Amino acid sequence: MKDEPLSILGVGCVTALGRDWKTVWEHICAGKRPGPDALQGPGCAEPVEVFKTALPDIPAAASARLRRSGPISYFACAATADAVQESGPLPAARTALVFAASDGSVSYTRRFYEEVVARGAGSPLLFPETVYNAPASHVAAMLGLDGVVLTLVNDATAGMDALATASELIGSGEVDRCLVVAAEELDWITCEGYRRWKMTASSAETERGAVLAEGAVALVLGPPSSAHVQISRVHPGRILRRYSDARQTLRRVIGELADGTTPDLAVLSASGTRSGILEESLVRECFPGARLLAPKRFAGEAFAVSSLLQCLCAREALIRSGTAIVPVLGWSGQVGGAFLISPGSQA
Repeated sequence: MKDEPLSILGVGCVTALGRDWKTVWEHICAGKRPGPDALQGPGCAEPVEVFKTALPDIPAAASARLRRSGPISYFACAATADAVQESGPLPAARTALVFAASDGSVSYTRRFYEEVVARGAGSPLLFPETVYNAPASHVAAMLGLDGVVLTLVNDATAGMDALATASELIGSGEVDRCLVVAAEELDWITCEGYRRWKMTASSAETERGAVLAEGAVALVLGPPSSAHVQISRVHPGRILRRYSDARQTLRRVIGELADGTTPDLAVLSASGTRSGILEESLVRECFPGARLLAPKRFAGEAFAVSSLLQCLCAREALIRSGTAIVPVLGWSGQVGGAFLISPGSQA
């Protein structure tokens, strides 16, 4: 268990529900969903309904680098700029960046390989943006960071992996601040893949299947402080080898996260799939008095982005008092999570 506590000093987000975090939080609390869009590629049997996010305005410091970049880098830089605005300037020499992704820059990757198939070679202008760490490079350049810059790739639990890494970096004394960023973008080819995997909803109104989404979340993290909500524990994660083991594995993870305490709030990773139904029933069984919140039901499933969005929701709910558990079930067989405490609950 990564139990070097982290204080959340600043947050930023870019979502289909908006960019201003207070507005996004109000929409989630009110159960408001964005209007769905449809993506359908050539030869696909049917469209997939998704929550698209408009390209945000970005700081001038990043505009030149991003002129040939895909949406994922725009989302990452915009969310980061908002998080830093809340936290205050970062000490470049003492700040690490950990970027989390699940699908990454899929739109440029698809376009690159389309050219390989059609012409035998892909564009050298596209290739640099196909790699997973391209968004991290743009964020680091925008802020002038030249120290630790990492990119972690996983299912939705990549966001938890990034928090665990931040805990290690700050706990070791190597850095004073750690910027954790997750970003995802939509493309018809991945949407079609998830549809064939039977993970997506047939419409945004259905209760079965997830509505895919895109955007970014950024958190500026620092050492523990009694003035801020803290991420007190991050689970190192467990592997779910068979769905039949899901209940036992998730029970073990949330038990280890709670560590004998009863959280006031559980921010679920449920997005409409059968694993979300299992998660909710188990959390109700283990913590019958806890309030439940499932932000993916309204903001959509954006994998690593969504797991950090769960933490943003927990942070907002805990500004005054209480504790919250954030379980995360990924679609590729990973289970993880985090535990947050309010300033009033800190010893």
